[in-house]
Amino acid sequence: MTDVQGRVAVITGASRGLGAGLAEHLAERGMRLGLCARSDPALRAGSHVVASRVDVADASAVDSFAAEVAGRFGAIDLWVNNAGVLEPIGPLRDIRPGEISDHLAVNVMGVVHGTQAFVRHLRARGGNGVLVNVSSGAAERGYAGWAAYCASKAAVDRLTEVVALEEADHGLRAYALSPGVVDTDMQALIRRCPPERFPAVGRFLDLARAQAFNSPAHVAAHLLAIAFDPHHHDDDDDGRCPLGYRVRVPDEMD
Repeated sequence: MTDVQGRVAVITGASRGLGAGLAEHLAERGMRLGLCARSDPALRAGSHVVASRVDVADASAVDSFAAEVAGRFGAIDLWVNNAGVLEPIGPLRDIRPGEISDHLAVNVMGVVHGTQAFVRHLRARGGNGVLVNVSSGAAERGYAGWAAYCASKAAVDRLTEVVALEEADHGLRAYALSPGVVDTDMQALIRRCPPERFPAVGRFLDLARAQAFNSPAHVAAHLLAIAFDPHHHDDDDDGRCPLGYRVRVPDEMD
């Protein structure tokens, strides 16, 4: 098991779901954490936790949070852009433009803001770090009813690839991590969708009946191996981009 005792990680969207699960697992492994979300993070502030309410759509708020964590714990080793939303769900023709703008403000610009804050932090300190942007299978495959979500996760993948290329010589490794299906509030929302809004709902109902989910602990263990196990970050042949910038967590049931 990878030793991460004393390392520093930031997790956005850490109030519930996968973000909360990651926070709990990393805390159990002895990491010092900066946790933020629009509501109270899952873990309370303490000697090893900075916990703040932050809207990732607000670039200045993200920058201030990064500075707060660095001021408390020093160099940040790992930054996880996990904050995200699923809605609006439904045919693109029925969705108001403002709904899509609000979605992209979190799912895309929130990732941009977190990435910028972390890159600036690394550049200022001259150290190494790992960026993990939480992606989805929806980045590679379209689903009727998920126009905004699929588009935003595809954008996250490409942003991750670009920053991996830009910062590979400056101490950053960047990954777009697809965690598989985790049974969160977002999954519950999907299962409540009528087929006319989301035709693929039956697939997710079948997954729930089979309990074919990845646990947050499983995702966290895989994430930490990617971040800190040297076998997971060899360079490709041209040395420009970390091998496998897009990573899918294997199914826990396999």
